[in-house]
Amino acid sequence: IGEKEILTALARKSRFFKKVLIDYDLKEKDIENMAVWLGSAEMVSESRKQFWTYENLSRQGSLGKDWASGYTITLDQFSVDWRNIVRTWTFREIVGHEKEIEEAEMVLARSKLSNVLLVGDPGTGRKSIVEAIAQRCFLGKTPPELDDKRVVELDMVSLLSRIQDQEKLETILDKIFGEVVTAGNVILAIENLHNYVGQDTHKPGTIDMSAILSKYLPVPSFQFISITSYDGFHKNIEKNSSFAEFFRKIEVSEVSEEETIRILQHLALEFENKHKVLILYPAIREIVNLTGRYFPSVPFPKKAIDILDEAVVYIQTSKEKVLLPHHIAEIISERTEIPVGKIEFKEKEVLLNLENLIHQRIVNQEEAVKEISIAMRRARAGIGSKKRPMGTFLFLGPTGVGKTETSKALSQIYFGSRFAKDSGKKSGSDSAEEKMIRVDMSEFQSVSDIPRLIGSISPVEMQGLLTTPVRETPFSLVLIDEIEKAHPNILNLFLQILDEGHITDGQGRKVVFTNTIIICTSNAGADYIFKQVQAGNKINKDDLLNSLFEKEIFRPEFVNRFDATVIFNPLTKENLLDISKLMLKSLQKSLKEKEIILEITEPLKQKIVELSYKPAFGAREMRRVVQDKVENKIAEAIISETIKKGDKIEIDSETFEVIKINPAV
Repeated sequence: IGEKEILTALARKSRFFKKVLIDYDLKEKDIENMAVWLGSAEMVSESRKQFWTYENLSRQGSLGKDWASGYTITLDQFSVDWRNIVRTWTFREIVGHEKEIEEAEMVLARSKLSNVLLVGDPGTGRKSIVEAIAQRCFLGKTPPELDDKRVVELDMVSLLSRIQDQEKLETILDKIFGEVVTAGNVILAIENLHNYVGQDTHKPGTIDMSAILSKYLPVPSFQFISITSYDGFHKNIEKNSSFAEFFRKIEVSEVSEEETIRILQHLALEFENKHKVLILYPAIREIVNLTGRYFPSVPFPKKAIDILDEAVVYIQTSKEKVLLPHHIAEIISERTEIPVGKIEFKEKEVLLNLENLIHQRIVNQEEAVKEISIAMRRARAGIGSKKRPMGTFLFLGPTGVGKTETSKALSQIYFGSRFAKDSGKKSGSDSAEEKMIRVDMSEFQSVSDIPRLIGSISPVEMQGLLTTPVRETPFSLVLIDEIEKAHPNILNLFLQILDEGHITDGQGRKVVFTNTIIICTSNAGADYIFKQVQAGNKINKDDLLNSLFEKEIFRPEFVNRFDATVIFNPLTKENLLDISKLMLKSLQKSLKEKEIILEITEPLKQKIVELSYKPAFGAREMRRVVQDKVENKIAEAIISETIKKGDKIEIDSETFEVIKINPAV
């Protein structure tokens, strides 16, 4: 059914249309004659189009003749005419980039240098600007200088694949650009211009057409739209300043969340019609909310469109007909390994009892455990800042008091409890270990160490010890040990991470920390803490921080970036007694896997504390005592087969000899 059939049907059946005919003194027969005329005009147009083809002119020997100029014969072979595309959806709305579209139209309407260079990240909708200009030209909604213009995109991939010879390729390009000039009604578009300028032509399949283009870019009747990325612009276009001056650079940023919702609503109608499903508005809203939070390195609208497309297929494979918000949460959880959506009962129980669970591994340090538990609940409830890390903490205190162990406990309890449920491939502790990124700042004490932290591409490509793991596993706990030893320039990098939630790595890629918990540990101020404890005074956090500022160990603007600065107190003998119990229970668990039962006695714990009590070293000395006095003795007994499976043993508190108290039957 074409325009003439619709026109005839309206004249015959529509009462409103008949009234319009009366107002203009027209009859039904006049409309039928007009429909016949439209059909004839269409046939004439098609026959002319067939005549002006490359093959027909070549066959008649007319190709290249002066009388055949003004027609884009060569261009039509290697191009896509956007006019033919937009006429099929005349009333489709192009959402977003209104300012960029208007600026591009103004440049194209200029009498000289009407060349637009759209620069932006892939996925921001750069090509939609070309689409919008083509639609406006077709509908006559552009400046008068662009009336009746057609936007034609040159398919460089097709051109390069069909023509391998360099000389012939340059001849064809020269002819195409010449046709654009003589035609006078063509706006030429090329996508990924950086792939075809500033290239090494000695490599097969490459071309540098900057010299050819430079001949035509200043020509008044040559109107040109090109698309490139920031990286391609800097590498291949900007370095040729004389070539770059021909263009008006228009930067294209990602669209807003509201505009993305409108884009998804238009696409939803198409998907509903194609896949016979129903897409609810809350699902669209959920796509925008969750992709904005969990895919921060991918721009709108690309990430939202990808998830919508995947979600439609997801519900089809699930034999469902309605797309709901929980489907979106399931998809994003699978793709990111992030617990998205409704908090499951087991996870809710973990969050509400996080303090108690951490205290099963950590002795004392109430304040640290409380602060980090509050941050975790805030983050999972979805009310924390979307632009900053989920939680940032500075742990200050002497060595061996549990700063690092608190971080490990959180990683294993929270992250492990979530990921241990996934397919049973790894244990909770193994998964938790993968979710914890640990960097020791004692290795980064000079400015030359920065490339090792964030990566580099020169003189050799190097992955960043911090940025690469975060980019690969964005839902992680980042532990920065001994932060006071880092070079001041490295601390400046952390200022941006803590405040803005992102950093640019050595390869120029944006690395986002919004789904991480960052814990920095430091032994700075340990002397002050010991003095206050020995004097029986309560530790004043402000006094401690002021002393660190005076010694220029930290700057106020650095410390103030953290959600909380937590002071870890020195361990007492009572604390060490509890820690010895935890260490021995860990050993007891390992022996149980070998079917050997270890009885933990009170005298043994007391003896371990007596041998390991050194306030300056915290619990670190205890780790050595347990290893040397207990673990080594048990290992020797197992190797010598003094003890076997099924034996029940205890350790003599004086000699640390292994005693069998219930030999295997």
